[in-house]
Amino acid sequence: MSDLGLLIGRLAVAPMFLLAGWNKLGWPPGAGITGLLAAKGFPLPGLVAAAVVALEIVAPILLIIGVLTRWAAAGLAIFTLATIFVAHAWWTYPAAQQAAQLGAAMKNLAIAGLLVPLVLAGSGRYALKRD
Repeated sequence: MSDLGLLIGRLAVAPMFLLAGWNKLGWPPGAGITGLLAAKGFPLPGLVAAAVVALEIVAPILLIIGVLTRWAAAGLAIFTLATIFVAHAWWTYPAAQQAAQLGAAMKNLAIAGLLVPLVLAGSGRYALKRD
């Protein structure tokens, strides 16, 4: 039963990241994530944005097929926690926006926490390559 749970977890979380990465492909340079990273003072924001998009596209595919599951889940968990401080730092927003940003931050914290079992257990039996 735990193998089925790991499969369901992999298939449930992957589309969210895959869709987010796919949507970022259409953003023009200087807008979207590149603009956000530049505004936050990241060095080489275009390169960091490309790495984010690559992570958000490649890691979910790895989760879906069950290859390098622990690494993919760990990368997504760390990325998801980082977005709390980069994009959803509610304490830096005007009062009218703080509740929405706090909600987004708590959602990201929950998603990162739910990726931990995949990091610890790996893909389970229903995968191209058990890890």
